[in-house]
Amino acid sequence: MKVRMLSAHQGSPDGIEIREYEAGRKYDLSPSLAEIFLGAGWAEEDKELVPPETKDTGTLKAEAKAAAKAAKAAARAATKGQGKVRG
Repeated sequence: MKVRMLSAHQGSPDGIEIREYEAGRKYDLSPSLAEIFLGAGWAEEDKELVPPETKDTGTLKAEAKAAAKAAKAAARAATKGQGKVRG
C-alpha cells in the first residue's frame, strides 16, 4: 500500500530488519505495516501514487470490435470496383 509519512517512525517491512521511515516521504509498504502506520496516525494513504482507473474489459472489447468493423468497411470500400474490367 502506498503511504506518505506524517511523522518519522521506525518499522519493520519484513519482521526482521528495522528501518527509519522519514516524515514527508512516500513509501510502498506491505499491507500489515501500512495498517499500523495508518492506524496510529503516523501516515496517510498516498492517492497520487495509485494508478488511474483503467477501462474495464467489456469496454475494451467493444472498442476493439468497433475498430475491426471499421477496418473491414474501409477495406471493402478500397477494393470496390477494382475487379471490374472496362471495355
